[in-house]
Amino acid sequence: MLFHNTYGVDMGNDTIKISDRDERKFLMERNVIAIRDQTHVIAVGQKAFEMYEKTPVNVEATCPMAGGVIADTQNMEIVLWKFLKKCAAFRMRHPQIYFAVPNNISEVEKRAYFSTLKGRIKAKKVFLVEKGIADAVGMELPIEEQRGSMVINIGAQTTEISVICGGKIILSKTLKIGGKSMDESIATMVRRNFNLSIGMKTAEVLKNNLAYLLEGEEKEMRVWGVNTLSGLPREAAIPASAVSFALLEILEEITANIKSVVERTPPQILQDIKRSGIYLTGGVSMIPNIADFIRLEIETRVYPVQYPIFSTIRGLLKIMNEPKKYRKYTYSLKDLTGKMM
Repeated sequence: MLFHNTYGVDMGNDTIKISDRDERKFLMERNVIAIRDQTHVIAVGQKAFEMYEKTPVNVEATCPMAGGVIADTQNMEIVLWKFLKKCAAFRMRHPQIYFAVPNNISEVEKRAYFSTLKGRIKAKKVFLVEKGIADAVGMELPIEEQRGSMVINIGAQTTEISVICGGKIILSKTLKIGGKSMDESIATMVRRNFNLSIGMKTAEVLKNNLAYLLEGEEKEMRVWGVNTLSGLPREAAIPASAVSFALLEILEEITANIKSVVERTPPQILQDIKRSGIYLTGGVSMIPNIADFIRLEIETRVYPVQYPIFSTIRGLLKIMNEPKKYRKYTYSLKDLTGKMM
């Protein structure tokens, strides 16, 4: 095995993060691929994302992930191969890969992660780590102790709710809603209230710059779109209050599901969680006051973690660097099927 040839990969539905175990090579790019005429790859990552919603008819810019899992194995392999080549200190050859995967995925969906590494990449070993475990390890929670912890990761397309005790995820729920759902809600609000059709990229910018929960600065942002009545380009000022209101229905659905998991948690473990609080991570957790909003809804303290977009990859780094300690939290293709990759 060549030097620095072990990598942790947090695929994400929006952004992919890759790090070698020494943290000498780190990559964070949009998980997007642009293809011309369904065959020619013209860009991946940020360059492909810049083409999103701007491509001609014969060019398609898409994310190979959907709902937290790999939707297009072939394109995901291409994206991963190009990004790993960027990270490789030397010629990439038979790397060892650790993937963070959603908690509640099927065996077929798990196999897709192994399939992406059979062609160009030819990984030596592949290990999957449940995202709830990776987040908890990255937050340095005492997951091996007989003490309950609860972690919520609100990402681009999924929300992962995990209850952990004794080194295991004893309860979990994966929701197919997240930051992208909020972008869609914002775009719908702008179309209905301002007669302006905007793209998902513009909606994301509005969310990242204006959205807040409970209370926040009342400002506005001017954006361009297509007038739904005239069909002509037009600019409009969108206030923060309208953007924030558009998120409420989605946040209420998330908190309702958190409540349902809390209600199913065994009393002894729930007592630990009530005492230590709930930990909130993922990119959406950076919306101002979102932790306080959830806390008021479920009547339990909620703590947003520092640098939430990196909690999963931090956990993978710890697991990669102490493989014997954390082996029981990983599983290989042999663990799934009894056959080596």
